[in-house]
Amino acid sequence: MQTSSFADAGAWSAQTPRSYIRDEDAWRLPTGPGVAHAEDRARLGLSRWSLTGAGATEMSAATPEGSYTVGVSLRSTDITFLQDGRLAYEGRVMPGMFQVTSPGHSARAVFHSACDVLHLYVPQSLLDACHREVSGGGVESMMIDDPVISHDPCIERLGQALLLADEAFTAFGRMYVDSINLALVSRLLELRSRVPLRPVKERKSALPKWRLKRAVEFIDAHLSDTIGLEDVASAAGLTRMHFAAQFRVATGLRPHEYLLRRRIECAQQLLSDEDYSLLDAAQLAGFRSQAHFTTVFKRVVGATPKRWRDAQHVCS
Repeated sequence: MQTSSFADAGAWSAQTPRSYIRDEDAWRLPTGPGVAHAEDRARLGLSRWSLTGAGATEMSAATPEGSYTVGVSLRSTDITFLQDGRLAYEGRVMPGMFQVTSPGHSARAVFHSACDVLHLYVPQSLLDACHREVSGGGVESMMIDDPVISHDPCIERLGQALLLADEAFTAFGRMYVDSINLALVSRLLELRSRVPLRPVKERKSALPKWRLKRAVEFIDAHLSDTIGLEDVASAAGLTRMHFAAQFRVATGLRPHEYLLRRRIECAQQLLSDEDYSLLDAAQLAGFRSQAHFTTVFKRVVGATPKRWRDAQHVCS
């Protein structure tokens, strides 16, 4: 996908429906028509990379000079991520978590489970243009380099909006996608501008890998059951208080929010199969009422279960 002027909206409306998010042949390697190339400094590229199956898969890529690679996770996965050979993150990545690799830097990742990620390729010139628009011009080049994988609710929702637009929009789809792309760039700049203002805090310790593995395996094995914080903490061998704080540092989410998101992922898998009704998916994923299921599903995914399922069937 390439961004264009809104003046071209009339031409877009005459086009036939198509996907604006291209599949990648390799991790962080956008190919095919409509994907911005490294030498195109005025456009933003958008593509998607997925990995199925179990077992460790190692991938590496270099970010071109003059552009950033922004990865937004679309499903939970276990990953070891390195930038320029240095460990930047190791553990469970949840939907909505993102990472930015700056121009000229290399990235290497080992995926320990299936993965689905949205990649945005953002030219430095586009960042500078957005920053000048806000500051009034005459500023130095704006950098958003931060290899740490983190979570931001706004980035997560914008990523969801891109997916929904790609599934549901026709005539004005490209205009909509371009607008969300610009919103994403603006949000990244907003987050970066706040960094110097944050007070330096002592970093809390994260849950050790072996304890996190126990907790995650316990949750996955009991998604359809009633699970309390004490149950998961006990599986990890900790008290509720110590477990909750360390789990949040390790995953970026509170234990209850993590549980809800895993249940939604389970429900999505069930909804992809027409043999399961909405009520079946809700109950098998651990929700005690369809109303609660619909509320949580819409908050996490950005659409109701029925609308999401209908969109999957249209695209298949």
